[in-house]
Amino acid sequence: MRILALADAPPPCPVAELVEAAEPQLIVLVGDLEPAWIDGLAEVELPKLGIHGNHDSPELLDSVGAEDLHLRRVTRAGLSFTGLDGSPRYKHDASYEWTDEEAAALIARLPRADVLVTHTPPAGVNDEPDDPIHRGWPTLPAWVERERPAWLLHGHTCPPHWKLVTRIGPTRVVHVRGAAVLDV
Repeated sequence: MRILALADAPPPCPVAELVEAAEPQLIVLVGDLEPAWIDGLAEVELPKLGIHGNHDSPELLDSVGAEDLHLRRVTRAGLSFTGLDGSPRYKHDASYEWTDEEAAALIARLPRADVLVTHTPPAGVNDEPDDPIHRGWPTLPAWVERERPAWLLHGHTCPPHWKLVTRIGPTRVVHVRGAAVLDV
């Protein structure tokens, strides 16, 4: 299955052109997408799945016709997907921001799936540990090692390309910024 994943930055061209060029069977939203960046996505007649990033409005997924993956398991074309919204908390009243304890409780509820979609990566994986906002979730590495999803898609951080982690054991890790096309 070919997936077009979008997160955290404008794609390299308008969404309709990107879909036409990449020919995906599924679109996955990995969070923090400005409405202008995904203009026209609602009209794209493909299945869409997604999670919220820490800057997304609660209406974002519905507005483009995407099914919410947060703490759910959804199957498409024989592949199962699950997801986790948000980032580490740095505001008091923000949606989709969690303390480490809140994130740990959410991670404990994640169902097993072939593809994990999370805005924030696991701690130590493409994160910025000295930045309280862009560090990874401390309890997520153990979940990935135990559940062994085939793929983990995340956004939120800006790792330098020479430090990019692309595997956790058998799990392929894809950092999404702008757009990524994957054959899974």
